[in-house]
Amino acid sequence: MKLKNLPFIMYNKNLNQKVFKQFDEKKDRQPLPITKRVKGTIALLLATTMILSLMYTSDYLKTHENNVYATDSFTIMSQENELCRVRDPELLDKTLKKIDKELENKFNHEIKIESKFDIVASKAKDNEIATEEELYELIKSNIVYSIMAYQINVNGEKIGIVNSEYEAKSIIEEVKNYFTKDYDKETLLEVTTVEDIEIKQVKATNAEIQDKDKLIDYIIKGTNEEKKYTVEKGDSFWTIAEHFDMDLEELLLANSATEDDILQIGDELNLIVPKPFINVQVKRKVVQEEKMPYETEYTYVSYMYNDEEIVTKRGKYGISEIEAIVTEQNGLVVAKEVLSEKVITEPVTQIVTTGTQEPPPSQGTGYFINPLPGSMITSRFGSRAGGFHLGQDMAKAAGSAIKAADGGTVLFAGWSGSYGYMVDIDHGGGFTTRYAHCSDIYVSVGEKVYQGKIIAAVGSTGVSSGPHLHFEVRKYGSVVNPASYIGTQYR
Repeated sequence: MKLKNLPFIMYNKNLNQKVFKQFDEKKDRQPLPITKRVKGTIALLLATTMILSLMYTSDYLKTHENNVYATDSFTIMSQENELCRVRDPELLDKTLKKIDKELENKFNHEIKIESKFDIVASKAKDNEIATEEELYELIKSNIVYSIMAYQINVNGEKIGIVNSEYEAKSIIEEVKNYFTKDYDKETLLEVTTVEDIEIKQVKATNAEIQDKDKLIDYIIKGTNEEKKYTVEKGDSFWTIAEHFDMDLEELLLANSATEDDILQIGDELNLIVPKPFINVQVKRKVVQEEKMPYETEYTYVSYMYNDEEIVTKRGKYGISEIEAIVTEQNGLVVAKEVLSEKVITEPVTQIVTTGTQEPPPSQGTGYFINPLPGSMITSRFGSRAGGFHLGQDMAKAAGSAIKAADGGTVLFAGWSGSYGYMVDIDHGGGFTTRYAHCSDIYVSVGEKVYQGKIIAAVGSTGVSSGPHLHFEVRKYGSVVNPASYIGTQYR
C-alpha cells in the first residue's frame, strides 16, 4: 500500500512532460533555505545601521553637549544670594551700564549704583543660563542707587525726600492749596507758612525717595496712622466722640465738619486729629454779616430754687455787617482787625426768671413725684403688641422740662441705643429711675440732684414715635410698674 503511494514519477514514466512541469511548479512554492550570500547582506545592513547611529549620537552630543553635561559658567551674586548664571561674565558690566544710563535719563541726575554684585565661577547646563533680557530684569529689580535728590526740612527737621527741586516746591504749594481751596481767591491778601521751610539738595538712595501724593498727605495730617469709623444707625458726632474718648471739637476738626452737619449711615469718619507739619496762614479782607450777642436780664422770685431758670423772653442776636482783615491758620481764625461795622438789626435782651430759695438736699427722700407733670400716659407698663413694655410713656410737647422723681446721684447721662438720650439716677435702697428719648440733657454722670430738679427735656430720640418721656423704675435692677410708685412712699 505504501508502495502505491510513492511519488507518481517513479512508476508512471509514460506520463507526459506537462505532469512533470506541474509537479515542479508546486515544488517551487516551498520556502527556500537561507544562503550564505543572504546572511552576509543582512549582517552588512546591521553594521551600517549601527555605524550611522553612533555617528548621529556623536554629532548630537557635540551639538547639545551643554544640555547633557554642566559646563563652565559664572554665577552672579547679590548680598550672598544667587541671582542667575551666565556664560560671559562681561554681560554683568554691560547690563549695569545700560541701567545706569536709563536711570540718568529718567531722573536727569547723575546716578551712582550702590549695589555690589559678585561673579563666582560655576557649572551649568544651557537651560540654566539666563538670557540677556532675564539678566537685565534681575539686576534692575535688585539694584540700589544714589541720586542727587531734594530734601524738605521744616524748622530744621527732615520731613521727606523727593526727586527734584520742582517736585519739592510743588508739594509745598499743594499743601497751601489744601488749606485755601475753599476761599474766594479775590479776598486773599497773603498766604504764608508759619514754619521755616527749607529745600536742599542731598545724596539719597532710591529707597529714600518718597511718593509725592503720600508725602503731601503725611505733611497735612502729621502722621501716617489711619483710624476710621463707619457711621451706624443712631450715631451722632457727640456719641461717636464720647465712645472714642475724644473731644467733640477734635472729631469735627479731624473731618473738617461742623456740629450742624448731618451724618448718614455708612459715612466713614476719620478718628485721627490732624497735626500738620506745615501750618498755612492766610490773611484776607472780608465783608460779612456777623451775629451781635444779646444781653440777659434776671428777675428773681421766692417760689423757685436758685438753680432753676425759666426763660420768660427769649433773646435774639443782632446782625451787623463788618469789613475786616481776618488772619486764619489752617482754616481757624487767629486774629481779626475790624475796619468798619454797620448795624443792620439790634439784638433783643433775654429775660430769665430764677429763684431765691436754696435747693433741698441732693439725696433720696423715699418718695417719687411725677417726673413730667401735665403729661398724658400713652403706653403703660407691661405686655403690649410686639413684646413687653419696661416703663411708662408720658407724652408732652417737645422741650418740656423733665424733673428728677427723687434726689440721688446721676449714674448715666448720654446716648443709649434705642433709648436715645437717656438719664439714669440712683436713689439708694436699690432703687433707680430711667428717663429716655430726651432731646437735651442738663446733668452729667456723678452729679448729685435733688427731687424736682430739671434734668432733661422731652424729645423723640432713639426708637420713638413722637415726643414723650419713657419713664422706668427699677428695684435691684428689675423693672417694676412706675404707676405703683409715683406719688407713693417707696422706702
